[in-house]
Amino acid sequence: MTPPALAPPDPALAARLLQRVAFRDRLPAGRFRPPVGLIPGDVRSLSSLFLHLAPQPNSLPGVNLSRLSGWVRDVLGDPSLAIAIRDAVDASRCHVEGCMRVYELVALRLAQVNGVQAGQAPPPAGRASSGEPTS
Repeated sequence: MTPPALAPPDPALAARLLQRVAFRDRLPAGRFRPPVGLIPGDVRSLSSLFLHLAPQPNSLPGVNLSRLSGWVRDVLGDPSLAIAIRDAVDASRCHVEGCMRVYELVALRLAQVNGVQAGQAPPPAGRASSGEPTS
């Protein structure tokens, strides 16, 4: 799945997306690991969302995808990414597919953010960089 076009963030948004949110603004999340069940946790940054959504062979991300776009818009302050996440989730047939689509979008946004922070031209709007984001 190729993520849709996502305009690169401006430097102020890029800097904000690299920060952790306040404890009260964290997004409750977890990992579902059979036979244990849901292991609680939270997401406090775009980078931690990326790590949380990373595919793992023995667990599934326990993220409320319906609430995620609102959190990205209201807490992280990225309305463009929020719309792209909402559209990706709406187009998904199941939770796993939604997680994969959102993971690709977050990877793209982090690659763009890292490019802006490094003063480089951001990657094309439709593709993430070949390496994983470092933040």
